[in-house]
Amino acid sequence: MKKILSLTTALLASGVASAADLSTIYEQAASNDAEIAAARATREADAYNVTIARGALLPQAQVSYNHTEISADLSGAQTPGGASVDTDSDYDRDVLQLSASQTLFNLNSWYTYQAARTGDEASELTLQMSEQQLLLRTAQAYFDVLRAKDNLSTAQAEEQAVKRSLEQTKQRFDVGLIAITEVHEAQATYDLTYVNLLGMESSLDISYEALEQLTGQRFDQVDPLRDEVPMEMPEPADASAWVDSGMDKYAGLLLAEANKDAVRLQRNATRSNHLPTVTLSGAYMDGDQQSMDANGDPYDGSITQVGIEVSMPLLAGGSLYGQSKQAALNYAAADYQLEQQRRALKQNIRSLFRQVKTDVLNIKARKQAIKSAESALEAAETGYRVGTRNIVEVLDAKRNVFSAQRDYANARYDYIINLMNLKFYAGTLNEGDIQLLNSWLKAA
Repeated sequence: MKKILSLTTALLASGVASAADLSTIYEQAASNDAEIAAARATREADAYNVTIARGALLPQAQVSYNHTEISADLSGAQTPGGASVDTDSDYDRDVLQLSASQTLFNLNSWYTYQAARTGDEASELTLQMSEQQLLLRTAQAYFDVLRAKDNLSTAQAEEQAVKRSLEQTKQRFDVGLIAITEVHEAQATYDLTYVNLLGMESSLDISYEALEQLTGQRFDQVDPLRDEVPMEMPEPADASAWVDSGMDKYAGLLLAEANKDAVRLQRNATRSNHLPTVTLSGAYMDGDQQSMDANGDPYDGSITQVGIEVSMPLLAGGSLYGQSKQAALNYAAADYQLEQQRRALKQNIRSLFRQVKTDVLNIKARKQAIKSAESALEAAETGYRVGTRNIVEVLDAKRNVFSAQRDYANARYDYIINLMNLKFYAGTLNEGDIQLLNSWLKAA
């Protein structure tokens, strides 16, 4: 009893969760995935760029207070009458100063502010893309587990079937019905099957590790895919409709467009460095003022200043010209990158659209291949019993059955992942797709 309690406590302490469906895994990932958490924090941090850039266009004000203790010992100081005297004075000097300024004309600050606003839109698109990637990563990790489980189940069944065939072959050899070569061939086939089984066990463990990295929890079981799910042709059935959707909605392309606009505004800001700037400024100072008399004490007074400053660079050693040319080339590079994004997006959508259509046909063909392989196995086993087939042919037929089952399972998972990727690049992937896939699962 103590051992059972200790095991239960250990499982709870290690954070191992029971079986879960796709929706549960996604909720855990949305709350615990470090990558999406970093994307959200970065989005919040980038939002302050607009506030920072806008500050250069708004009024600026500073206040300062200065307290100075002065001890003066003057020898030969001149009085107003021209007489020479020696003075020795100690006094405190306090000055309060308030200054303010307002930019009236500064195109550099204006374009920098506009670039920050565009950058804020880009930051929002980056977060949107990260959220869609989370949907994709969650589905990928979940169905990788199911793929590994199906492949392991197939490998286990294959190992057991080949093992039984090996035992039967040894029995037939013991009674002198077959030669030793068939035993060696059966043993070699079993060894290969066992090695494959070990690889599948490792793949399942690795897939669970990926799921734990995504959610921060360890799951020991996930709900499997139902046998019959509506894996149909993509809708709309025209690839150009998917391309048009991607050109309008894909976050990656919209992000590239926003980055280009931000670089364009930065280019304009850099060019504006050649133009004059106009600033309205004012200051007020109240406190002890230095006496004009050499031996006089400071006196109280106040000063008010108001002015307009106009400045314009004349020479900067060529740095302003270099900055302007550099900004122009950065804009050209952003334009080329945007065009590259458009071309890559079209290619990805068209390729995925054709792949999904192929997956639908492949699933039907793989399902039929299982029936054909099972019929071939029955014929091989019948021939082996009557002596017209050898053990190698029977083992090959068995492996073909399990290979067909494995290919069918993989084809279904390929369809799901390719369809999710197609929706991702078309810009239509959302949480509703997770709910749809979740309805294709059955409780474990």
